[in-house]
Amino acid sequence: MSFQEKLSRCGCNTRIMNNTTDAFQQVIEQAVEAGVRKALNVSEATNRRLFSVEEAAVYLSLSKRELYNMLASGELPGVVHGRRRMLDVRDLDTWIEKNKQSAA
Repeated sequence: MSFQEKLSRCGCNTRIMNNTTDAFQQVIEQAVEAGVRKALNVSEATNRRLFSVEEAAVYLSLSKRELYNMLASGELPGVVHGRRRMLDVRDLDTWIEKNKQSAA
């Protein structure tokens, strides 16, 4: 007798089994996604508001030196905590919008 037959014979609802299967599938998908992110070294930077200078440089496709120069000149505002400088993702997005140029 199959497992399905035993369930129907005892009056168990197959919907419960389907919900459990769906829950297991969701947990497995989340674990696989986390493993892939870790293996590919992909951060969830979009879920954070503050970036390090290195992360902001990657975000803007600029060098760290260019970013430090922009911070020093006041072109980009920075957040300072101790010796660490961080940049607000909203400020980076504002800078991108401000510096967009239409194709002429």
